[in-house]
Amino acid sequence: MSAYFSEQDAILTTERLTLRIIRESDVAAIWPYVSDPEISALMSWRAHTSADETLAFVRDVRARMADGVTVAWIIEERGQVAGIVSLIGIARTHRALRYDKAELAYWLGREFRGRGIATESCAAVMRFAFETLGLNKLTVAHVAQNDASRNLIERLGFRKVGTEYRHFEKDGRWFDHVLYELLRSDWRAESSPS
Repeated sequence: MSAYFSEQDAILTTERLTLRIIRESDVAAIWPYVSDPEISALMSWRAHTSADETLAFVRDVRARMADGVTVAWIIEERGQVAGIVSLIGIARTHRALRYDKAELAYWLGREFRGRGIATESCAAVMRFAFETLGLNKLTVAHVAQNDASRNLIERLGFRKVGTEYRHFEKDGRWFDHVLYELLRSDWRAESSPS
C-alpha cells in the first residue's frame, strides 16, 4: 500500500464511524452518490454516468495510493457508506526542498450531511496525517459558494490563506477558490473535534 503504512494500519475509528481504504468492491455503494449531480456540483469532478466510470475512478485512486500521493477512505456509519475523505497531492520532497504536505478532500451523501460526520471523519484523517504520516502541513479549499464546507474547515481549525479569484472553470462557469492551511505545530490532538 505505502512505505508509511499498511491498509490495515489505515483503518480509523471514531465514536460512530469507521474509515477504511477504498476498494473496487465499493463501486456499488458509492455509485448513488458519485452519480448525483447535486453532490458533484461544487466538486472537481462531474457526476458519473456509469458504474464503469466509478470503477475507473476507484482504480485511479488506488493507483495514486500505490504511488504514495493519495490516501482515500470510505466513511462508514454503522456499516453504511456515507462518503469519502482523502489526503490528495501528498508531497514529501522536491530536489532540495522538503514539503511533507497534503490536501484534505471530502464529500458526503446528502442524507449524511448536517450530522457532524464530516467533522468527525476529517478530524480522524488529520490525526492520521500528522501522527502516522508525519506531515508538516495540511491544506484544504472550497469554492466560495460552499458555506457548509467553509464552516467545516473553520471548525477543524484551519487558517484562511486567501482567495484565488476565477481559479477554475467548470460547466461554463468560473469559480473562486478559498484556501486554508494548518501546520502540525498549530494542531493539537486534544483540541481537534472528534
